[in-house]
Amino acid sequence: MLTRSPSNNFDVVDLTSAVRNIPIQYGTFNNMGIFSEEGVASETVMFEEVTKNGALIVDRVRGEKNTVSKDGSRKLHSFVIPHFPLDDYISPKDLQNKSAYEQMDEAETLDKVRQKKLERLRQNHDWTLNKARAQALFSATVYAPNGTVTQNWNTEFGVTRTAVDFVLGTSTTEVLLKIEDVLTAVYDGMAGENYTGIVVPCDSAFFNKLITHPLVKDAYRSFTANRAGLDPMRGRLTAGGSGVLNGREFEFGGLVFKEVRDSYNGTKIVTASEGVAVPTGSDMFKTYFAPAERFGLVNTQGEMMYAFEQAAQNNTKITIETEANHASALLRPQAVVRCYTSN
Repeated sequence: MLTRSPSNNFDVVDLTSAVRNIPIQYGTFNNMGIFSEEGVASETVMFEEVTKNGALIVDRVRGEKNTVSKDGSRKLHSFVIPHFPLDDYISPKDLQNKSAYEQMDEAETLDKVRQKKLERLRQNHDWTLNKARAQALFSATVYAPNGTVTQNWNTEFGVTRTAVDFVLGTSTTEVLLKIEDVLTAVYDGMAGENYTGIVVPCDSAFFNKLITHPLVKDAYRSFTANRAGLDPMRGRLTAGGSGVLNGREFEFGGLVFKEVRDSYNGTKIVTASEGVAVPTGSDMFKTYFAPAERFGLVNTQGEMMYAFEQAAQNNTKITIETEANHASALLRPQAVVRCYTSN
């Protein structure tokens, strides 16, 4: 751990623990629980793909040679974790003749300015992680817009993503049968791995067409109240009762459809009129975190984000350096199903 020396005000100060205490406040995909998390000690991740060979056991005459079980096939995969640095600095201008935020009768302090800077930096890292997870699910690729890493999970595993057209613009479309196609594709893609449910993050256009489809509305016409005491056809479909500012949720046919409103600079992070069906409660979707690019942290277990500060020797500014090193992986990409509507 990097710390400040009492005899040297220009040493690096490790602010990682302070950043860690700032909760994640942004991102549907950061808060959906699809991705488990794992810190690794290298910037390269290696893992094995094990294909399980299930077989029925045949009967034998007592005394005959027993049938021998066969191990599944194994294939080694590896990929590089992208590096995401972001810096800021504090200058005397940030404090001189400034009042504290929302406290006009108090002067700004270095600690308060530092905290605001850290919160803003953490928010940008949260946005980036949320985008990376969305891109992994919707495009099956690792987020690295400058091309430092190129990784396509469908190509890596040699699979083609299953797509189901819900045709929601046609009033006679049997939506429940479309859902059955999704359920079957996810089940087949998981190949015996355990999962607890299926969530479909989708954009607002797809969500609106789904809940207003005539056959979906007919299915709920005589509905009285769900387990939470809410009527989904009369009340607003809040995300777990979390309020109007969050995306809506709608459970139908064994799928939980979740509206994603997240955007960055006015651009939605999910594809228009689309969603992806993803099994939940599985360890097949994982975000890996690599260690920071610092001597004291080489070969240590990676954390979600790092932050350090160092004062300039001429005492004119304090630099805050942050970095995150992460990649969101689909270890079972064939279990992710594209859901869209062509009309």
